[in-house]
Amino acid sequence: MARFRVSVEVRWLVYLVISLVLLIASGLFLLWSISYMERGFIATSLLSALIGFTLLSSSLYALRLSAYVYSLSKGVESEGK
Repeated sequence: MARFRVSVEVRWLVYLVISLVLLIASGLFLLWSISYMERGFIATSLLSALIGFTLLSSSLYALRLSAYVYSLSKGVESEGK
C-alpha cells in the first residue's frame, strides 16, 4: 500500500478543501430538508436536516484544523529563517 507524503505547506490546503466540500454538502442537505418539509415528508426532512447539521459541524471542525495547521506551518517557517 502506497503512502503519500504531503508537505506541511500544502497540508492546510487539503484540510481547507475538505472543509469547503463538507460545507457545500451540508448546504445541499439543508436545502433538501426544506424541500422535503414543503412536500410533507416530515421524517425524511428531519433526517436530512440532521445530516446537514452534522456535515456543517464537521466542516467547521475541519476549518479549525486547517487554521491550526496553517499557523503551525507559518511558525515553523519563521523559526527556520
